[in-house]
Amino acid sequence: MGSINNTTSPYAVNPQPFAGKVIAITGASRGTGLSLSKYLLARGATVSMCATTAANLEKAASEIDQEFPEAKDHYWTCVVDISKPETVKSWIEQTVAKFGKLDGCANVAAMEQREIFPITDLDADYFARLINVNVVGTFNCVKEEMKVIKDGGSIVNVGSITSNYASAGVAAYVSAKHALIGGCINTEMMEKPFNSPVGQFHLSKDNIPAILKRDLAEPWEIAASIAFLLGDESKYVTKAQWYVDGGWVEGNFSSA
Repeated sequence: MGSINNTTSPYAVNPQPFAGKVIAITGASRGTGLSLSKYLLARGATVSMCATTAANLEKAASEIDQEFPEAKDHYWTCVVDISKPETVKSWIEQTVAKFGKLDGCANVAAMEQREIFPITDLDADYFARLINVNVVGTFNCVKEEMKVIKDGGSIVNVGSITSNYASAGVAAYVSAKHALIGGCINTEMMEKPFNSPVGQFHLSKDNIPAILKRDLAEPWEIAASIAFLLGDESKYVTKAQWYVDGGWVEGNFSSA
């Protein structure tokens, strides 16, 4: 059977589906955000990466330079606190000034609740800070992205399993993620609670759903789904809540 070379066909495989596209990503210095940045760069995108910590961005850039040496002119990093509207506005404006346009955005950045405790022990200032980053921060990003994003572009806001399921001991985080309405992903964020004494107690085999007894999703698996929503193949998908949770929300806890 001969090869098929009809590149105009909607069924043709395009190895660089994001060529010519500019994508902005928050929380891009590690975890899902960094994996998404690499995933898109490998598929031809130009990526504007932001995070709150310069050192983490430098480390991410070093990884990218090693893995994708040809991508040096196709990504840019910027330190941004998404809870501050002026820094988000500056980042988006600089992105457009540098690359000429904006085709898509993935708002991945989040602040986790590092300790598990009852709501009666929850500090009001800490609660406000978490909401300000996870909810108001996402609003700040969407507001500025919508001003400049190209017609037909896509914005993906990344939620969590807790966008749909409450969890005892993390009221602030649950509230923030419910506000977004977006699994447990094996990022740095998850390593500390799983390995801490508190985490070992609360996440014992008798206290966790069966879904967590299976392998956790890796960041690249989430990145692939986000990339699909950012790309041309999902043009007819809009205003959708996309579950990438291993069956958690639907209660599919079987090991099959």
